[in-house]
Amino acid sequence: MKRVLLAIALTLGLAGSATAQQKVGHINVDELLAIMPETQTAQAEIEKYAGQLEGDAEAMQQEYITKMQNAQANMDTWTQLRLQKEQEELQGMEQRIMAFNQSAQQELQRKQMDLMLPIIEKAQNAVNKVAKDNGFAYILDASPSKAIVIYLDGGEDVMALVKAELGVK
Repeated sequence: MKRVLLAIALTLGLAGSATAQQKVGHINVDELLAIMPETQTAQAEIEKYAGQLEGDAEAMQQEYITKMQNAQANMDTWTQLRLQKEQEELQGMEQRIMAFNQSAQQELQRKQMDLMLPIIEKAQNAVNKVAKDNGFAYILDASPSKAIVIYLDGGEDVMALVKAELGVK
């Protein structure tokens, strides 16, 4: 019986020490992405594209306002049929503006994904290399926005290693 207990104790002790020796690191991925030069370039391109979309939306809105003001100014001189046609055109314009705004939002999100995905992959590859080169079993994302790590006491912050891998200061 003593031998069985001793064998169990040794097994548990060895398993516990093997688990305890696994290196765990953490990194704030949001911070990492923010300092990468590619991110700033992508953000500038996204903002430029958003400005273009906003300009198009404003032009459509201004055209709608002008047409509505024209209809209001000529309400007394136009026939009922003409007023009805103008109202239908205004309703159609409203629908096109709403549809444009929805598709512009989707297009902006797609553009952001297209530009950010290669940057995220580059960061992921750098984290993977640092983890492998430095013997980490786990690297956790400690970004506040992700809530993956809700308590952090210990582990090693690998930000400096990943920044060095990427050549970012």
